[in-house]
Parts: sequence; structure tokens; C-alpha cells
Amino acid sequence: MKIIRSEEVSRLIKDGDTIMYTGITLGGFAEEALVELEKSFLDTGHPRNLTMYWQSATGNRGDRGLAHAAHEGFLKRGVGGHLNGCGPAMTEFSRDNKGEIYNFPQGVMSVMCRHIAAHTPGVITKIGLKSMMDPRVDAGCMNEKAKNAERLVELVELGGEEWLWYKLPKLDVTLIRGTVADTKGNISCYKEGYKLGQLSAAEAARACGGIVICQVENIVEAGSIKPRDVTVPGILVDYVFVSKPEYHWQTSKTYYNPVFSGEIRVPLDAIPSEKLSARKVIARRAAMELTKGAIVNLGVGIPEAVSSVAAEEGCGEYITLTTESGGIGGVPASGHDFGCCWNAEATIEMADEFDMYDGGALDLGVLGVLQVGPNGNVNVSKRNGEGLGVGGFLNVAGGASKVVFAATFTGGLHKGEGPAYEISNGHIKVIKEGNSRKFVNEIEQISFNGEASLAQGKKIMYVTERCVFELTGEGLLLTEIAPGVDLQKDILEQMDFCPLISENLEQMPADIFNENWGGLKKIMDKE
Repeated sequence: MKIIRSEEVSRLIKDGDTIMYTGITLGGFAEEALVELEKSFLDTGHPRNLTMYWQSATGNRGDRGLAHAAHEGFLKRGVGGHLNGCGPAMTEFSRDNKGEIYNFPQGVMSVMCRHIAAHTPGVITKIGLKSMMDPRVDAGCMNEKAKNAERLVELVELGGEEWLWYKLPKLDVTLIRGTVADTKGNISCYKEGYKLGQLSAAEAARACGGIVICQVENIVEAGSIKPRDVTVPGILVDYVFVSKPEYHWQTSKTYYNPVFSGEIRVPLDAIPSEKLSARKVIARRAAMELTKGAIVNLGVGIPEAVSSVAAEEGCGEYITLTTESGGIGGVPASGHDFGCCWNAEATIEMADEFDMYDGGALDLGVLGVLQVGPNGNVNVSKRNGEGLGVGGFLNVAGGASKVVFAATFTGGLHKGEGPAYEISNGHIKVIKEGNSRKFVNEIEQISFNGEASLAQGKKIMYVTERCVFELTGEGLLLTEIAPGVDLQKDILEQMDFCPLISENLEQMPADIFNENWGGLKKIMDKE
């Protein structure tokens, strides 16, 4: 192992190299290495035509993280678990066809390095069948340049069943991050909030004859790290550099919180609660689908609020909340801390979490929505022609026995253009409609296939602030309507299609529209 300066990273990477990055938000992400590569390209034009693989939403949805890679000529091909989380520069790069951009499920990206390290032919899974990952749909391509380039996922038949075969790259470089390295190159990640497969990423590079570069906060004497605290052994690490603090954030919001790395616990009342809003109403109704002993995953956005509702209602101990980045138990953090947990019971490898999801361990997945079609298909991966990506959405939706999609009934094309409400005394009133419909005749991209999921025996629900739908073999069935909502004006006239309406149309519980609820424990105790 050789200790280098961050400025030397660009000398180790050649034109045309293929690079694997670990990271989610800014956690586990060797940002300073990419900053130096970007500087070198802008100054000298090299390295250029790089191929980059990344696991998840890597950045701060602004100008950090993978946003540094969004330069024509610098990035030839990008294959990632998410795009939107990498910032506007990356989604615009994809939209404008400045490079080939592909999106694979986060679960596939998280296990990919294991397969590279073991020299398997690829990741073979049912996750993504009949969705935008399927070659019969989009083959994971997020822009025209990718569609006209190499196909990276194929449909195959094994044992008389259909599977998707996600192909593997040959890696030249793996860029990982740890907390400390000792002088023999052993890496500990004890201050990280996630376990992101740094070991398998290093093994993958070694299996391909590539190099491993690690960004750390400090370097310590050999023997300083307890053997059980070593995440990546030094025999797999080629270069280490010490990062500047500004490039070593634990998440894209938090520089360092010892709760997220499991070093301390805090009282649950220290966790911020949600104010009464449409978001909280939706989260409350979605929380009513929780059952005692359930293993649950919550997606980004409105679904995140289900965790704070459960905690506020004193039901946190009834269920086990999980995060796709490896968190088990506790309360998942939200917003730009997404993926970390308050008071987690365990933190496991992200790849192991996805194995658990894909194997059917999830009882309930609560996920966000951009668009819903008449047949229950859902789009979360493309908006107005701009690729956003799916993250762990497909793995959660594919692995959960019940899926609840949670979103406002209409949306806004831009900030401030969404719907507005008055919520009080057990009622909700729509005072301004959003300028973007969510229930449409044709969705932009098939992120979730409703018909295929029903065929697997799943229960599918769509929860909004003004009504609830269930998916049937004939389409969406309206089962509940909120107090204060007009069926014709606030629901049917805001949809492109007419849903089925239950003969036993019920009212959503009025008490979830009050400032204080206190009803979730009663519901769960009845079971």
C-alpha cells in the first residue's frame, strides 16, 4: 500500500478506464478523488472517456457527489442505481445525450461487485422483469445514446422461467472510502453510517487486475485497528489518501452524527416529528397498514414520514423498520440523511439487505409515486423526459408481500406549483390544485408493473391525502374518500381515467386529519 496525496489520483487513472464507486448520498463516497479527476479533465482534457458504476443516489441533489462527473468527454458511460440523487447536472447530462446513461436497480448494483469478484457471468434475477429494466421495455437505458449503444441487460430463460441477466464490467479502478487506514492499508469504516460493500468492491477490482484507492480521514500505525474492525484488509488496497474534511461528510446533510454510526443512542423524543400536513395525513393512513411484527421498508419522500408517525404513536416497538442501505430497526432518518437510522438495532451490508428483500422477507413496502396508470403501473423513474432512476424501488416492490404507494393526489411541475390544503377538525379541503396530474392514461416509464405484481399474489394500494385505491384485476378500485373531499371535483376530474368505484365506498378515518391522532396503537392492538 502506498500513501499518496489526493492530487495524485488523476495520474493513476487512464483514458477509457472503468471505475466502481461506493456511496449513498455523500456517505461512503470518495468525493475528493472525483473532484481531483474533474479538475484534471477540465485543465488537461484527461482522463477522458471514463465508464463509471455507482450504487445509489450519490450526491446532495445539488453540485456535489457524482455531479462532478457530468462533463461531456469526461464520462462516456454511467451505470448507476439512481440519477436524480446525483444532482441536476447528471440528469441534464443524461437528458442531453452527452454520454450513455443506464439505470440498474440499487439491489443489483449492491451485489454486482460480489459477482465480479467471484467471476460469475453476471447478476441473474427476476427483479425488473416487465419493467423499464426489461429489454422488451427500456433495458435500463435512460437516454437515446444508451439505447443505441451496448445492451447491458438481457432476457434469458432458465428452468423454463424468465430471468434478467445484468452484465458485469471489467474494472480498472475501485474508489472506496473509510474512516481510518493503518500504515499497512487496513481500512476501518467505524464512523460511516452505512456498510456499502467496500470489501467486495475491493475484491472485484483485484479480480479484474485493477487497483483500489481509498479515501480516509486519518492514517494510524499498523496494529491500531482491532482485527474485527477492519472492513477491508490491506492486502486488497493499493493507495490511500487523507481527505480534506469538506469532502468527507457522513451524509449529504450531516458531517458526522455518532447516532448514525451506531456509537450512541438518543431518546426517541429527540427525533423530529412531522407537522400536520397532507404528507402527515398520507403517512398516517399508510401506517394503518402496519401489522405487529412486520418487517417494513420506507421509500424516499412521503413514505419516510411513516417512521416518525409510528414513533410518535408509540408503535415503533411493534414493527421493524429497515433501510436498503443496511439499517435494521430504530427509526430511519429522512431527507438528506436518508439511509441512516436513529437507534438502529443492527447495520448490515447493503447487499445482504437486498438479498433479504429479494428473498421475500419484507411484509410491507411503502413507496413514492410520480405517475399511476389505469392498470396500476407506476412511474418513479422519469419526469418530463428527464431520467431520475429507481434506486431500491424495484427491489422493495418486488420483494414485499404488500406494497403501499403513498403520494399527494396531484403534484407540481416546479417548486410551489403543487396542491395546497386546509386540514383541521377531521376534514381536508383542497384550496389549490397542483398543475401536474399523477393518475394518467399513459405513464412515462414503467418502473412498476401492476399486472405482474398482482399475478404474484401481492396486495397493492395507493394512498393519497384525499382517497385510497386498491389494485384489482380490472384496474384501480376507489375504496375510501377523505372527509371534506368532493368525489367529482377533487378526484374524478383530476384523473385522466375513470377508476372503478367500490359499492362500499368508505370514509377515510376523520381522526387522521386532526392535529393529534393517537389511533395507531389501537388499530395495531386489535390484531
